[in-house]
Amino acid sequence: MPTDNLSAVLYGIDDLRMEQRPIPTPGENQLLINIHTVGVCGTDIHFFKHGAVGSYKLNGPLVNLAYH
Repeated sequence: MPTDNLSAVLYGIDDLRMEQRPIPTPGENQLLINIHTVGVCGTDIHFFKHGAVGSYKLNGPLVNLAYH
């Protein structure tokens, strides 16, 4: 299994960078899954274009946009 993967990291408004990031080692009662396909939703676009969605503001690098 690889030790890192290509990740989209949002650093700020209109600042999305592709980076190699380490894959975390699962802890006790955790598991690691392989993601095959992802998508982009309207909330992701708001973070990219405005740095916020409602009261949630981007205050540092955002690696995991997935929340569903």
